[in-house]
Parts: sequence; structure tokens; C-alpha cells
Amino acid sequence: MPLFIDVVLLPTTDRWKRKAVDINFSQSFSAWTDAGVGSCESRSGEECRSILFKEPMQDKVMKGHLIRILEVPRQGSCNVLCYMEPNCVSINVGPSQGGNYNCELNNASDESPGSSDLQSKRDYIHISIENPCSSSPCFNNGTCQAGYTDKGFRCKCPSGFTGVYCKKACSFDFENGIGGWEMTGRAFIYQPTFGDNPVARERESAQQQGHWWIGGAEKRSNESDPAGKQHPAGADPPNGTLTSPCFRIVGKNISFLIGGGCTVSEIRAELIVNSQVVRKETGNCNETMYRKGWDVEEFIGQYAQVRLVDKRHCCWGHINFDDLKGDIICPHDLDEKN
Repeated sequence: MPLFIDVVLLPTTDRWKRKAVDINFSQSFSAWTDAGVGSCESRSGEECRSILFKEPMQDKVMKGHLIRILEVPRQGSCNVLCYMEPNCVSINVGPSQGGNYNCELNNASDESPGSSDLQSKRDYIHISIENPCSSSPCFNNGTCQAGYTDKGFRCKCPSGFTGVYCKKACSFDFENGIGGWEMTGRAFIYQPTFGDNPVARERESAQQQGHWWIGGAEKRSNESDPAGKQHPAGADPPNGTLTSPCFRIVGKNISFLIGGGCTVSEIRAELIVNSQVVRKETGNCNETMYRKGWDVEEFIGQYAQVRLVDKRHCCWGHINFDDLKGDIICPHDLDEKN
């Protein structure tokens, strides 16, 4: 038997629209527009949600997964509120005062891990949706939201991770080369460097992340090259810059490994926002790279680049750099995020 929902608030391009609809538990609940069931994406740019409610479970409630509780005039109104809340995958509905109903929106369903949290409660009903998020498809603490995309869910990724399943950590670690980094001068023509090349010269360890890194004094651009070789023009004399592809700042922090020279006026990493240098950092006059970083909260939402600068001709006139990462969206993910 269908539930009648007397008031449904639906987004349109310029207002919320009031519409009455019937919903069977065996029917899917999709976006509605002036013309009836349709594509909310085409109307407002929002991603559509489509959820399928299961049969009610009498005298049962989901405990420990409450998003919020509201009071509604009819049981069916709770279905609509669940649809409108992206993290809702089940509801508890029970009697309240004055003939109204308590509507409890939950972020777990009877398919979720911990579905043993279903407990008995007289005069309540529990209704779950078909929940593809029960298989925990999102990685790195991403939030799975059911009812979106042709997969039946979408992953909302935490800062620093992107991709359909939040698997991509946004970093520049040079394990696949220097990619879209732009080079000037001759300081970086043999980059990236393979392995801990300074150790092969009986120097301190570079402490790189992975196998590949930027070593301005080094010449080991192939794994098969002899270890320990340096730039044929000398470790320090060559000058140049190496500038990253554009990325977007989405949080407070960016960090990286940096070593080599320590004269910031001539050897440094720069953060560039709106064509302006807004942050600088340099090494410790040591081949070993240390983790350093920048607070970038004031630039959230803006596009940026990192530029490595080598303008020094001698005496620690080179820069070591690796593993740029943090609250940034990588170039290959900008279109996907937009």
C-alpha cells in the first residue's frame, strides 16, 4: 500500500516547489521537477539521487547511527527527508505528541556492518534503503553516499584524496617522472634522480620518499646508471627553475621534503598563487631532506604552483626536493572535481 506524502519540498532553479506524490515501498524515489520525475542535474547542476526503500520492519529501530530527529505530520514525510539528506540510508518512525510522528534519519542500514544495532521498540517501524555503501567502497575515510551516479553511490573524499573511490592521494612524488613540471636552465636536466645517490658518494642520506626525487647535484636519471654520479657541469654551478603543474588548494596545509642549499635568497621552493610568490622555504645545507610545509588556509579555493629555484653558483648551490602533498587537488583530478 502506498504512503501518501502531502508536502514535498523540491529544488528548482529559483525556488522550492511544493508537490504531492505517492510512493510505494517497492518503488524507487528519484528527483522531481515541474514536469514530474526528471533530472535534477539538468535543472540545477546538482547530482540526482535515486533510492529504493525496502519493506518496513515493525517494532524495530536502528540505534547508534542517528543523523538527526525531526517531527513530521505523516510517516511518509520521513521518507522524503531521508531522500533529501545525502547521508541517510534508513529511518525510524514512531508516534509523537498530537498525532505527529518522530522521524529519525540514520547513516546506517540493515545491510551495514553493525546492523546488529537494530533493536526492538514498540510502535516504531524501521525502513532501510537498498544500500550499495554497505560494502564500504570508499577508501581513506571517504564518506559513501547511496543513491548517486550509475554505480548507485558516490564517495565524498577527505582533503588530500580524490578519485571515484578516494584512492588517489594528491602528491608529487616523482615516482612516475616529473610529468608536467616545466623546466628552465640546466640545473634540473637530469631529474628525477633514482635512489639514494649521495650515499653512494659516502655522503649523508637524502632520505627520499620512494625511489625517485629531485636532486639538483645528481645525475642518475635511469635506474641502470652508475650510482653516485653528479651533474657533469658540477654539483653547484648549474642554475634553473622547475615549476609544478597547477593544483587547487582545498585545505590548510601543504608539505614537502626539502634539502640541499640553505640560502633562501638563491636556493628555495616557492608557492605561487595568482602569479605572486606567497611562501618560501629552503634546505639546511645538507643532502638530507626534511619534512617542511606551509599554512595555506588563506588561499583555500585558489589555484597554485610550486617552483624550485636554483640561482646559486657555488657552496651548496643546489636543491633537493620530494613528495609535495597535502590539502591539494592534483591536475589530473581538477576536471573530475569540477
